[in-house]
Amino acid sequence: MNHRHIETFYWAARLGSFAQAAHRLNATQSAISMRIQELEMRIGVPLFDRSQRTARLTNQGVLLMPFAEEILLAAERFRQAATAKEEVVGYVRLGVAEIVALTWLPALISVVRRTYPRLQLEIEVALSHVIEEKLDAGTLDMAFAACEMPQSRFASTILESIDFCWMCSPFVPEIPDTITPQSLSELPVVATSREWQFRGSTLNWMTTNDVHFRNLTICNTFRTAADLVIAGLGLAYLPERLYRLELEHGRLRRLRSDPKSAPLQIYSIRPINNGLPAHQLLEGAAEAVVAANGKGDTRADTVDPSHAYGRHDVSPLEQPI
Repeated sequence: MNHRHIETFYWAARLGSFAQAAHRLNATQSAISMRIQELEMRIGVPLFDRSQRTARLTNQGVLLMPFAEEILLAAERFRQAATAKEEVVGYVRLGVAEIVALTWLPALISVVRRTYPRLQLEIEVALSHVIEEKLDAGTLDMAFAACEMPQSRFASTILESIDFCWMCSPFVPEIPDTITPQSLSELPVVATSREWQFRGSTLNWMTTNDVHFRNLTICNTFRTAADLVIAGLGLAYLPERLYRLELEHGRLRRLRSDPKSAPLQIYSIRPINNGLPAHQLLEGAAEAVVAANGKGDTRADTVDPSHAYGRHDVSPLEQPI
């Protein structure tokens, strides 16, 4: 059963005639009769008394009529929410990971400005543990980051998986082509913050193999880490997409990892109980931008946030009177 079946049942009952329902829905009377029969077969009860000349409801039909009206009203509210973009008003404090800020955040802001011009964003780029603390304290409304929040309070949706790899300067030949837990403990490592050892794509790799560092330099951004690595001061675990040109032009050297570590997962995190409609719309816009980013196109005019949440091929809704 689908929306069209419910819609047909509602109007046939409301107007008391299959012929009038057909006119109201711009369909043939035979199509209306077929939809009613299909609906009755699906639910296993008769909805109309066929012994009457008019479309009179059975007892079961009378019982189900209020539910049909609720479904149509909910569908209409859905349509209005999807199309009334200019009415989305709000202020969202958004925490984002550095990898998001350096890749698709500009495209997201462009989409939000174009699609929801009255939605204002306050963006904070921070480490994951800082974002987690602020989400928990309520000083951030939602986040796009590699965070782990209680499922009882926050909804988490995977936005993307990001491949990382070990990189070093091609002018430091003493660093081997393959990095193992044993070799890593003897090499100079540049880490993007102290939390880098305890979360993200290196977590299982480090803990499983009991990696300990003897020569560790800690900084707080990928760019600083990459600059230190290019200067020959060690190796770092960096996102491949940010340093493709450096790898292609020979400024950085890609190293293999044995065993191979898993990608870093970026989540959309928003509160369950006190969330706003703007939070879901922003999450949908992020999903659309990430999808376009995967195709290599994040221009704002090519990204349609309505493609999120399965809103493909939705037929226009008839408004119940």
